[in-house]
Amino acid sequence: MHDPKLTRQERKILEGIEQELRSDEALDLRGLVDDRPRRGRSWSAALGRHLGLCTAGLGAISVLMFVIASASASPAPLWLFAAVWVVTGVCLMRLLLVRAGRWAARRQH
Repeated sequence: MHDPKLTRQERKILEGIEQELRSDEALDLRGLVDDRPRRGRSWSAALGRHLGLCTAGLGAISVLMFVIASASASPAPLWLFAAVWVVTGVCLMRLLLVRAGRWAARRQH
């Protein structure tokens, strides 16, 4: 869409309204975040809520797969270990980023 042409008086009125809205503390919406779980969320949202637990479980599976791959002469357990290890690393990085974001948000307030 294109910007409509406003007269000088209309721009001045609009700027006044915007300034009032910015300064109105009753409209501060930062405290209205609802942390209650909702139905019908996606798998990624469920994983996000339980990311630490999933990462710990994948870490335990990785250790188990490493032991099995070390004791085995077959390449299949080694490839399974590699796949699980990569997913564990990605989850661990995501977990650390989420924690760092929360820490930074707390320090900002």
